[in-house]
Amino acid sequence: MSRQLSVRSETNAATPPMRDYKPFFYSKFTETHLFCEVGRIIASELVPSELVQKIVVSISKAVGFEEASVYVVKKDLSGLVPIYFHTPPLQCKINEPIYLDNGAPGEIAATGEPLFLDDSSHYETFLHHPDEAQKPGSYFGIPLMNENRIVGIMGFSHSKPSSFSVEDFDLLRTLSHTISAGIEKAELFKRTLDIARCDELTGMLNYRVLLEKLEEEFGRQVRTARDFSFIMIDIDDFKRVNDRYGHLEGSRVIAQMGALLREQFRTGSTDSCFRYGGEEFSIVLGETGMDMAMKLAERVRKAVEDYPFTFKSLHPFEVLTVSLGVATKQKGDSKTIPGLIQESDVALYRSKALGKNRVTGYSADLTMPGAKLDAEHRKQ
Repeated sequence: MSRQLSVRSETNAATPPMRDYKPFFYSKFTETHLFCEVGRIIASELVPSELVQKIVVSISKAVGFEEASVYVVKKDLSGLVPIYFHTPPLQCKINEPIYLDNGAPGEIAATGEPLFLDDSSHYETFLHHPDEAQKPGSYFGIPLMNENRIVGIMGFSHSKPSSFSVEDFDLLRTLSHTISAGIEKAELFKRTLDIARCDELTGMLNYRVLLEKLEEEFGRQVRTARDFSFIMIDIDDFKRVNDRYGHLEGSRVIAQMGALLREQFRTGSTDSCFRYGGEEFSIVLGETGMDMAMKLAERVRKAVEDYPFTFKSLHPFEVLTVSLGVATKQKGDSKTIPGLIQESDVALYRSKALGKNRVTGYSADLTMPGAKLDAEHRKQ
């Protein structure tokens, strides 16, 4: 009996203690959940800034950081543009670009290598943004890359030194490729949407968006009971420009006209400018009656007349002007969107008939030039 007890005690002494695998399994579970959550966000979110914000919130459940920033590389590859700051004081700095080699984000973008700092007080420049005060703590930043180039930079910091582990660093390095693909997908969708909504030559909103805007203004008028106005603009004798100097010269005129018209917007207003088609442009003036719309149209006419177009510089004897027609949707009238456009068009052609380079407001006695011909034909 004593011999059996001795054998058991020797056996128990030789058996190592059971290892606690709970922290390991919890860590792997957290990582797996984070990858699933990021994948779900990428699949459902199409706005780059909102996608990044949701991803950073998910990362915060696995990695204990206090501040975070995400930059994307500018299209011309000249620098970085911030699209997310986790720290409220820096959120007002969104869209303020920084150059490559500038601060931690610029260094990571320039080298393509991650940066891990146990004590950021020894790092001589900023971690997240140039306006950020230098302070002790820890930081790591990771490049967001695809197969060909750097898409952006993601950085995290904490006020205490040595707050991040190698496991945190490796986790986000592995996740960075998935995040890069998500940002690229969202940026591609944004570019596709811009192409569908913007005129390529002028960068202005196109006819499809004009109709959406007019529907919005009709709905706004129901709520506010305020008038709004619509201006139609046509370049005078534009066919002569194409016929005499070629379509490239004509395209240059249209492109410069678009930039000029955008400059005429009232600060803080709901004015919107569109390329209607060909050499025609239009402006929607929210909460604006006929009198004010006429003044604004005259300002546009004068601005075009005085603008130093390249076409006028190359051909000093040529003139470049526009004719404008103004129509207003007043409270209580039964006017439709096509009706409003038609009225501004009628007023525009009245400006043409009176000698061009002028503004005409619509009135009920105005008709299209072909109306008289139709009436005469019916009499015959």
